[in-house]
Amino acid sequence: MAQEKTHDKHWLVVSDLDGTLLDHFTYSHEPVDGLLRELDQREVPVILNSSKTRDEMIEIRRELGNHHPFIVENGSAIFIPVGYFPEPLPGAREEAGFWVLEPGKPRRDLLDYLDRDTRTHGSPYLGFANATLQEIVDATGLAPQQAAAAQTRHYSEPLLWRGTDREKRAFCARAREAGLATLEGGRFLHLLGDTDKGRATLQLLECYRRAQPGDYGLVAAGDSPNDLDMLAVANIAVIVRGPHRQPPELEETASRLVLTSEQEGPAGWHECIAPLLAPTDERNK
Repeated sequence: MAQEKTHDKHWLVVSDLDGTLLDHFTYSHEPVDGLLRELDQREVPVILNSSKTRDEMIEIRRELGNHHPFIVENGSAIFIPVGYFPEPLPGAREEAGFWVLEPGKPRRDLLDYLDRDTRTHGSPYLGFANATLQEIVDATGLAPQQAAAAQTRHYSEPLLWRGTDREKRAFCARAREAGLATLEGGRFLHLLGDTDKGRATLQLLECYRRAQPGDYGLVAAGDSPNDLDMLAVANIAVIVRGPHRQPPELEETASRLVLTSEQEGPAGWHECIAPLLAPTDERNK
């Protein structure tokens, strides 16, 4: 898409965090800080869409200076600051200064399912609900305070898989038959309700359209297979390379441009998005 055409629409950027906007190992976002400020000045919202929890996302938004809606736990809930749109949203409940839309399932339902499934098939994985704080720290590289926030989940259960690929495929098939979904993330297999990052993105996009009618364009950025549903609904899909695997593949279509970064993590995010949405002479911010 030519740069000049990007100005004909209201653009939204929807982005994964770990391995995309944040470095996979250090969780640094320094390479994108200047670009994020520039996007904010241009009134291009950056919507964080991650497997992370509400508590984690609120802290990351604070670090990034982000004040826009965000999507948690792989599309399971959408948090919109109260007053962000002119009117309350149909079907939303209010919680701690946010309007909350919940396309996902409560975590307690997922844990009940895992308990039933374990009785018959065992549990070749470590779930967050049964993990110690130190085990989460070891598995994620997070600081203890961050790991505690990651453990405070409401709509999904990350599983650190320790079994075989065959066992994993069988587990995913059983979950699907039970009306649940599984997503392979950068580190974990996530069990959640029948939702995904893409459907939640489209639901939030409709909120923008309702508040300010017009022609909208969507840029989505991610690095792993659990981002594909989000990338697939975008006009411009940015696949960010990671250090430990091949980037996921997505077909380009007449309505979807697919870009794959040469650099990894947030440097790759900046590499692809800066020319599209923030054409200035100051690329080294």
